[in-house]
Amino acid sequence: MKLIQTACLISAVALAAPAYAQSTPAPAPAQDAAKTASDDVSMPDIVVTATRDKTLLSKTPIALTAITGDGLRSKGVTNPTALGDQVPGLSIDRTNGLQITIRGVTSTDGTEKGNPSAAFLADGVYLARPQQADVSFMDVDHVEVLKGPQGTLYGRNTTAGVINVITKRPNFERASVEANAGVGNYNAYNADAAFNLPVNDWAAFRLSLNFDTRDNFVKGVANDPNYNNKFRTNISARLQGLFKLGDRGELLLRGGYSRLTGSRDSSVPFSNFYQVGNNPSGGRFAVWAPIGDTRQSLTTPLASANFNAPLTYVNPIDGQTYTSGLSAHQYGGGDQSSFKPNVHDIAYNLDGEFNYDFGGVKATYLGSIRQYEAKENSNVLSGGVNLPGTFNGDYTQQSHELRLASSGDGPLKIQGGLYYFREESRIAFFIYNLVPFAFGNTFIYGFPQHTISSTKGAFTQGTYKVTDALRVTAGIRYTADDLSRYGHTVHLNTLGGQPLVGGQYSIDPNTPAAPGGPTVGSGRSYVNDASVKGRKVTWRLGFDADVLGGLLYGSIATGYKVGGFGDGCSTGGAGQSLVTSQGERCDYSTPGATPGSLKYADQHAIYYEPETLTDYELGFRGRVAPWMKIDTNLFLYDYKNMQLSAVIPINGANQTVTTNAGKARVLGWEFETQFFPMRDLNLTLGVDLTDGHYTQFCPSGVVNGTCAINYAGQKLDRTPATVIYGGVNYTVPVGSGNVVASVYSRYSSAYSVTVFGDTGSYWLKLWTPSRSRTQASLTYNAPNDTWYASAFIKNIENKVSLVTGNATSLTMSDPRTFGVRAGVKF
Repeated sequence: MKLIQTACLISAVALAAPAYAQSTPAPAPAQDAAKTASDDVSMPDIVVTATRDKTLLSKTPIALTAITGDGLRSKGVTNPTALGDQVPGLSIDRTNGLQITIRGVTSTDGTEKGNPSAAFLADGVYLARPQQADVSFMDVDHVEVLKGPQGTLYGRNTTAGVINVITKRPNFERASVEANAGVGNYNAYNADAAFNLPVNDWAAFRLSLNFDTRDNFVKGVANDPNYNNKFRTNISARLQGLFKLGDRGELLLRGGYSRLTGSRDSSVPFSNFYQVGNNPSGGRFAVWAPIGDTRQSLTTPLASANFNAPLTYVNPIDGQTYTSGLSAHQYGGGDQSSFKPNVHDIAYNLDGEFNYDFGGVKATYLGSIRQYEAKENSNVLSGGVNLPGTFNGDYTQQSHELRLASSGDGPLKIQGGLYYFREESRIAFFIYNLVPFAFGNTFIYGFPQHTISSTKGAFTQGTYKVTDALRVTAGIRYTADDLSRYGHTVHLNTLGGQPLVGGQYSIDPNTPAAPGGPTVGSGRSYVNDASVKGRKVTWRLGFDADVLGGLLYGSIATGYKVGGFGDGCSTGGAGQSLVTSQGERCDYSTPGATPGSLKYADQHAIYYEPETLTDYELGFRGRVAPWMKIDTNLFLYDYKNMQLSAVIPINGANQTVTTNAGKARVLGWEFETQFFPMRDLNLTLGVDLTDGHYTQFCPSGVVNGTCAINYAGQKLDRTPATVIYGGVNYTVPVGSGNVVASVYSRYSSAYSVTVFGDTGSYWLKLWTPSRSRTQASLTYNAPNDTWYASAFIKNIENKVSLVTGNATSLTMSDPRTFGVRAGVKF
């Protein structure tokens, strides 16, 4: 708290200092020196669309960071995970897709029923599948990162903020070609190209292509024939057509295709980085204790699963081994010519954007249809052994948005619109050869599910110019969310032709019993049947004013994320029917104390509540001296029912479980300044101070009016108290070209990631110690930017930190990477 108080004082001084400099004349020689130092200094601005209209970044009253595509290219950023090294307060980690954290707020539930806290958009279209974000990052014009709740204008899943990747559109200037290629360690190769072709004065086309591949950062067991060292190989293509509709309108059509392959297996055993002990008061504690340097610690001693091996298990009662003539390969996705863990996913989309100015009113329609087909074989760590796991998924998404906005020159700028989103998915995840007995001695344990998620919204937001220097803004949005799932948790011996069934699931007949043990091979099916509806009004009030050579802004905004459910039935409890919505018996349960017995699940624990947030912001950005600009803001988050998700091993199989924390608060200060002491030198210095903690949370409930285990005061996950960063860019003219040298370093204090329900109601805190992360690049730009060549290195210290994990396995951040990249334009 003292750090935040100090931040407030520093912010006040920073805001007052420019006024003092303007009101107190300095000696003439100093003024002349300043003028000389700032001669021809360029502080480039960028056009952004954060307010759903085109505005200059310097005039946008939102906590926002924007980076151009050329700026990303010069730093070797070719995929979205590397954005976290460029944007303060942002972390993007690759788990199953992308996990986005903004100001410490995140969600780890990337399943078909989960909702992230931060939305990833491609050209304004929300991407429901986090895996699609990786292949949308090509031919980028710029990236906008909006911090804090953005529900009024952006709607769905924007509690923490928004990442909007804006790609380059066709243009009518001339035919052109851009091409880039790079190579790096871990056998990283990437190449992209873009072809722009104006056909006439009303039609232009742009074709973008991308190839990206690299090996796994995690080293497998030596001579493991089933280890797949290729982490990813992604191929993408996008074709756009831009058509002018007279002088007032345009139509943009966009089609895309991507193929994603590789292993995606980046986990290591828990013991590679942590040692655990028992707390006297209950639960366990963990100590950061890597087994060696980064290369040694990012090594797995576990052999990969063999997808061609017959399904087997050993009965623990009689010791007899039972073998099936089937293998996981017969059911799996991925590349069917391979018996290794691998994925083979396909994504394609068709988007349309229509803009027309009717004279005083501008209409915009943005529509998208997206399909994602997943076929994946993966390692599933259970009992210290990698078991075969197969996943098949079919996701269909559509979204439509219609906006009307005033386009006149009056004092009131207002916009409003309607929004519709729907995603339907059919998935089937199966694990093979799990420890028997607890699962009825069957070969296959799985989750075939059918999920439908939809959102309807209506919104409006207006800005009124009170004076030439003062504006006020008000916005409101109504959101109606519906989420339902019907599926099963099954124990089977054969899948037949049913890997993507969402209704009733047929069960194996009983097979002969093992001597002295439970029935062998008797299939069981437990229904997962639940639905939630969310209805919520969110709003935003704000102001912005031109002061001190910059923009002072403030706002109060609310955010909301719909509630959800876990595995189980919403029926079957006391006084309720035992029949589900599709006529099956609600028997979802966990094994009882004796073999073959069952006990009903805790029905009320299936659901978790909607998450709500109120955000208070006060910020300033602007050029406060001829050679200096600052961007700073204070923020306060008040959370209610913050949704906490984790992957927890339940009966030997990992499952995503979500619960609610009662209340939480985040208080923070962000400050960044850029100095331009001379035309060719740019210095950046920034600091983020954050105090995030639970204010009311009883994870094991209230007993006799007392919180049995009180987590009030505990820090929120992924919220370092202090982050300090700085960078230097120096440009040296070389003939008609130039060389740009860049160094950037970021220090982060320690932070934690929590394993929920590690031992009963107790949690296990996994702390990543404080560390720095430094990157550097050297780029030559030819005259007129016709070509460039660049060398880069990231994470020079070669230190990794925890991304996510449980008490069995961990996923870590990227180690040191380096490479070279070159490109041409003509």
